[in-house]
Amino acid sequence: MGNGLPNRETPLTARKDALLAAWLTRTLETYPAESRDFLVREKDSFRNPVGHTLREGLASLLDGLLGARDVMDLVSVLEPMVRLRAVQDFSPNQALSFLFLLKDVAREEAARLGESACEETERLEKRIDRLALTAFDLYMKCREEMSTIQINAARRSLFVQLHRQKASGRMKDEA
Repeated sequence: MGNGLPNRETPLTARKDALLAAWLTRTLETYPAESRDFLVREKDSFRNPVGHTLREGLASLLDGLLGARDVMDLVSVLEPMVRLRAVQDFSPNQALSFLFLLKDVAREEAARLGESACEETERLEKRIDRLALTAFDLYMKCREEMSTIQINAARRSLFVQLHRQKASGRMKDEA
């Protein structure tokens, strides 16, 4: 793990594959049915970049959250997923809800595992909360960038229209 501690398997880390599968399923359920079917079915990363980004990103996030990595070290893993969901047709809370879905999955798994997983689940939930605050900052930054792009595109369009009007006005004057 890189922190000098022995690499011991905890109750939740032992169930990491089950946690990931449930988390991915719930995250994909946030999409409309027709999109969800494609995201689940198509495994090719070029034909399904959204599904690929979510699969790879959630796996890396879960590894980091369950491991000893600092939450701020996970920003590079989190950012592509937040950017992706920021440009899709989601409200802010829907866009970032995928992080909180892991809390639900972890609680359900901890209930199955019993007392041994409760403390680990509490630590995981705190790490998710810190990551969610960072995700919100990333989301807002992405939305600001999108607004800037839209404003610049509108300005260019207006400039082109004005330029055309001036050019057509000059042509009429010359004729």
